[in-house]
Amino acid sequence: MTYLFTGINSTRISIVLSILTVFATVHTIINYVEYNLAFGSFHENPIVPIPISDSEYLTYDDLITRFSIKYPPDWERAQHIDKSVTFLAPRESNSDTNPAGLSIMVKEIVSNTTLPSITQTQLDTLRNLYPDINLLESIETTFLGHPAHMIVFTATDNTQNMRKAMQIWFKEDARAYLMTYKSDNERFSKYLPTIDKMLNSFYTNKIS
Repeated sequence: MTYLFTGINSTRISIVLSILTVFATVHTIINYVEYNLAFGSFHENPIVPIPISDSEYLTYDDLITRFSIKYPPDWERAQHIDKSVTFLAPRESNSDTNPAGLSIMVKEIVSNTTLPSITQTQLDTLRNLYPDINLLESIETTFLGHPAHMIVFTATDNTQNMRKAMQIWFKEDARAYLMTYKSDNERFSKYLPTIDKMLNSFYTNKIS
């Protein structure tokens, strides 16, 4: 098992995110985009919510795309038709949407695909989808011992609300991984400690 965040620690991410504004898209890394998963409201996605009641963080093991991650016991797990998975914070009072979430998408790629080409495709896709996107940070880093890229940005979603997000992508062998944290402006900082803990628990399971 290979663990995440070998190149970026929680302090660095917290510093970056504390001074940047962001919103998230959950769309494919290579040549595929579904609008709702890219930047839509959480409740608009085709999901299968799974109730959580345990007192400790739960572990999600994705046997198809071969990764594992821990998530809070009071968060819902939502699975999408494109095999991505989203972990959703509990809805707050008088709200019909989840206030924050972390989504993970895994895409099969040609093994010699380079990280710069993935980055260029991802950035081009974001700019085409969201004309008002404001890219606030775009940095190279290391996840799981592999080169990776992290961006933070703002954009208007399909409900005409300005949102915040962070995206991290990297490749391992013939798979590309995209992780997206999204929330609204007011609650973005509130959920950072939880997101940081989840991301630090992420690992991939290689087939021997």
